[in-house]
Amino acid sequence: MKKGCTVANSYKQTMNLPRTDFAMRANLPENEPKRLQYWNDIDIYAKVLEKNKDNAPFILHDGPPYANGPIHIGHAFNKILKDFIVKYKSMRGYYAPYVPGWDCHGLPIENKVEEQLGEEKMAKIDTATFRKICREYATKQLDGQREGFKRLGVRGEWDNPYLTYLPEYEAGNIEIFKKLYLDGSVYRGRKPIHWCSHCHTALAEAEIEYGDEVSPSIYVKFFFTEMPEVIKEAAEAAGMGDAQSGVVIWTTTPWTLPANQAVCVSPVAEYAVAIVDSQLMVMANELADSVAETAGWGELSFLEKDGEKLIFAGSELAGATYVHPIYADETGVVLTGNHVTMESGTGCVHTAPGHGVDDYNACQAAGIKDIKMPIDDEGRFYAGSCQWEGMTTDESNPVILQDMKDNGSLFASEEIVHSYPHCWRCKQPIIFRATPQWFCSVDSFKDDAIAACEDVRWVPSWGKDRMRSMILERTDWCISRQRRWGLPIPVFYCKDCGKPVCTEESIEAVANLFEEKGSNAWFDMDAADILPKGFTCPHCGKA
Repeated sequence: MKKGCTVANSYKQTMNLPRTDFAMRANLPENEPKRLQYWNDIDIYAKVLEKNKDNAPFILHDGPPYANGPIHIGHAFNKILKDFIVKYKSMRGYYAPYVPGWDCHGLPIENKVEEQLGEEKMAKIDTATFRKICREYATKQLDGQREGFKRLGVRGEWDNPYLTYLPEYEAGNIEIFKKLYLDGSVYRGRKPIHWCSHCHTALAEAEIEYGDEVSPSIYVKFFFTEMPEVIKEAAEAAGMGDAQSGVVIWTTTPWTLPANQAVCVSPVAEYAVAIVDSQLMVMANELADSVAETAGWGELSFLEKDGEKLIFAGSELAGATYVHPIYADETGVVLTGNHVTMESGTGCVHTAPGHGVDDYNACQAAGIKDIKMPIDDEGRFYAGSCQWEGMTTDESNPVILQDMKDNGSLFASEEIVHSYPHCWRCKQPIIFRATPQWFCSVDSFKDDAIAACEDVRWVPSWGKDRMRSMILERTDWCISRQRRWGLPIPVFYCKDCGKPVCTEESIEAVANLFEEKGSNAWFDMDAADILPKGFTCPHCGKA
């Protein structure tokens, strides 16, 4: 080869390279939308369904997202995985339609609308207008989410989704309520439920999240009105027959003490009587050392009988009465309860039936029906209810502690970090308070739900045990909410006798109304215009 000569692309000519129309770069931001548009233009979803229409079906039931904001990585993860499955089944030849949906009611949407309107407008707005704004907001958000899901390449019936605010869907909900009510599964009661003071509404168990909170941990003396027989003989033998005696309770919610009505002990656990400052204080034997350490008592002395520590079952304390630690003119009673454990505390459980489910159940079983509950919807003590009126539960804690220090009933307190329930939406700590609510009795269909688990193939297999356990432990479901954007409980109240009116005929009238006009009609119309002509109260017989 002569100097200065070049052979252009000599190696290129010797290579057998494939020829293709593919671009060297994927350029996805530009090409993906084109590909999605092409699939849309040829209606690939309908074509696949048509091809497999005579084959075995595969139905994926889509749990709907809330229509309350743009999609995020959680939405993408959920929808893409579902799309994998539906497309895979379609490619296997199954008839696999996918109907997406949105939950268009509820607290998440209501919270967003409240944030947009602000407190001043919210204080003035009427229910009908507020619901109209919520619907508009939900529609706008679901439209945005729909485009986001389509951009991810998810195939489905995007022009025919199920939306919970559609009249036919709302009417279907009322029909289900009718069946549950007529079967005796729905009832109205006043018992403790999860309550969010920030959102001003009851919450179901599934709407609760747990997180750490710093709370006061306190030990309080509840002095007996009269020394129980089980300790009297030993006390007299020790020359302490006239000594003050009582039980020691432990709690992390001082604000519930004004509503105390009982103390629960384990019927089978062993209890002992510690001698502290010439007072006889009953506590669980196995927890006494930890109580003494917290209180700084040092080594404890115990009441003895025949030269040995006096030990007795908690059941022997049942029926003993005590003076309320705050209200000297009120008394409470000692009850037994299987919910009392020896994991922490003193083995003597402060019991306020207005603020705890176990407390409520124990008091109901003992015939204590008149429940104290001095806390309002905002988490404040009712005006006129006590000396802490107007205070929030958190604000009242240090004041209540000081009051008990002053009267000698508080003997130890500290702050602890522990797991505590929070509202799933606002993330604020919730409280328990007894309020009139509508409940669905899970017991009425719990056996059917357990049996249904056996008809399902679980992947992974441990899912069945987890579901069974969850169903077995589930308590009655609180179905009422103190909010405006949602389906109302289809119950009327008689203007004459004041009793709730709910019959097959009245529920059917509501279902028909919702199917024709949607649930907003409930808030726009009078009861007389909703109920059938000539309808009368089943309780008093008046129109």
